[in-house]
Amino acid sequence: WLTKEKRREYWWETVRRAVEYNCSLIPTTKDEAEKLYDNIYNLKQFISGRTFWVGGTEVSKYYPMANFNCAFEIIDSFDNFKDLFYLLMVGAGVGIRILKEDVNKLPRIRTDCNLVHEDYSPRRPEDREVNSGLEFYNKNSVKIIVGDSKEGWIESLDYFLKFLYSNEYRNIKTIIINYDNVRKRGEKLRTFGGTASGHSSLKNMFIKIFDIIKKRGIVSGEISTKLAPIDCLDISNIIGENVVVGGVRRTAEMALIDPEDKETIEAKNNLYRQINEQWIVSKEIVHRQMSNNSIYYREKPTREQLRWQLNQMKLSGEPGWINEKAG
Repeated sequence: WLTKEKRREYWWETVRRAVEYNCSLIPTTKDEAEKLYDNIYNLKQFISGRTFWVGGTEVSKYYPMANFNCAFEIIDSFDNFKDLFYLLMVGAGVGIRILKEDVNKLPRIRTDCNLVHEDYSPRRPEDREVNSGLEFYNKNSVKIIVGDSKEGWIESLDYFLKFLYSNEYRNIKTIIINYDNVRKRGEKLRTFGGTASGHSSLKNMFIKIFDIIKKRGIVSGEISTKLAPIDCLDISNIIGENVVVGGVRRTAEMALIDPEDKETIEAKNNLYRQINEQWIVSKEIVHRQMSNNSIYYREKPTREQLRWQLNQMKLSGEPGWINEKAG
């Protein structure tokens, strides 16, 4: 959208912007740039769709990862959930590896906290804080004040998880979250375009992640518990679900899972259920739609394993598989 012109770009302007940006990344001759422009303008050749989207804009300057289709992380640290959130927020697709050996490296996480969501009372745009902040009340309570920006949302998730796993905050028993700085649903997003999803999706993200953690504590019978790969898949998918709400962004995740991890392999088995001759998605695990899941084989699977896998894929297309040796 060209604000001064009060119109969207014409095709030749889009091609020029994208080609100039693309050719600025590495030394390019004038002849090569002109040929690239001519080919794209006449629909003979294309560059990355993301470059068409953000190349040469303010987004490419401040969020260069938005120009990348793919990223990859091993979930062996809670910090990686913060990075996953950031990458999805700027539009990159993210692969995650959640093998048992990876998830076992995560520290224990506490389940003996209360989570309180303050009523939403939106602030005027000029009064909003961009970054997230903290307010401590005695030694047992803390308030996370969510900032109105990508960075602010990501900081709030980082704070939330730290209060649950870091020994520094082991005395915190109540976590309060305030959303007043978050812009209202439908407000214009200046940098990436589109409209804001509001605070509800963010609130829902915290509620669902906290439920995952609490349930793992109940299953393990421990106040300080270790997460399982299925929990990390759920948390990753819930983050993606938050990002995609409102239709402004798309979320693309791919998860690599253990061949022996039956629970995670079957994560989508009950995603749909039949009611009155109609198939509807299960609300409890609807977030699991956010990723494509593949078994990560480190040894050649047996014929029986492959036969089972092909039968599974016949039903839902998943899980796929990846051969580490062949890579």
